[in-house]
Amino acid sequence: MKLKCIATGSTGNCYNLTSNSGETLILDCGIPIKEIKKGLDWNIKDVVGVLCTHKHLDHSKSVKDFETMGIPVFAPYLGDSRKSMNMGEFTVKPFDLTTIDGSWTHTNANGEPCPIFGFLITHKEMGRMLYITDCELIKWRFKDINHILLGVNYDKDLIDRDNTGKANHVFRGHLSIDTACDFVKANHSDSLQNVIMCHLSSENSDRDSFIEKMKKVACGANVDVAEAGKSWDLKNPSECPF
Repeated sequence: MKLKCIATGSTGNCYNLTSNSGETLILDCGIPIKEIKKGLDWNIKDVVGVLCTHKHLDHSKSVKDFETMGIPVFAPYLGDSRKSMNMGEFTVKPFDLTTIDGSWTHTNANGEPCPIFGFLITHKEMGRMLYITDCELIKWRFKDINHILLGVNYDKDLIDRDNTGKANHVFRGHLSIDTACDFVKANHSDSLQNVIMCHLSSENSDRDSFIEKMKKVACGANVDVAEAGKSWDLKNPSECPF
């Protein structure tokens, strides 16, 4: 199984999982469809589905294009209440990214709550993978996770607190590196192989520092930061050398 980053960041997010047989699952589609097709080497026929976390355009821009092509889109924020969905040989389970009391932490431009969901993705070639982005905290605990693609937006020490409005926007509905590390530590398993951080703020993050901090809690798992064009091999736990 290969995980590829087509785009990441505030201008648009799109990742894909491609199995050895060629089946492809899209994780968010927040860039123009032409750019997604280019990122897939123009091979759209093997796309078995699209997962979309929330309605903000940097994650959902091409939803309608995929629907027009007849490709299934799983977008729980639109009211799809299915607890699980099979897309080709991928099994997908959504979970809400609310607080303990059920409140949404991510907001729209007008300040209203923005429903957002994470996904637990299972496939025989890679085991169990989490995709989570755009949240302040993660209340859930998971067992036997093998790979994590995690939106880590900022370091609190890098934020310009004199710019109150901008600082509040960053804090609201985004994950700090410290909270991300706490989550990985709380959900660590001996079979964890990869922690890939994505959707970093261009102003309030530090790639090298994030990797260094995450390595301290990932207990030997590969730690990296997503960049457009970069890819990783995700293996089944039975093939894991440790």
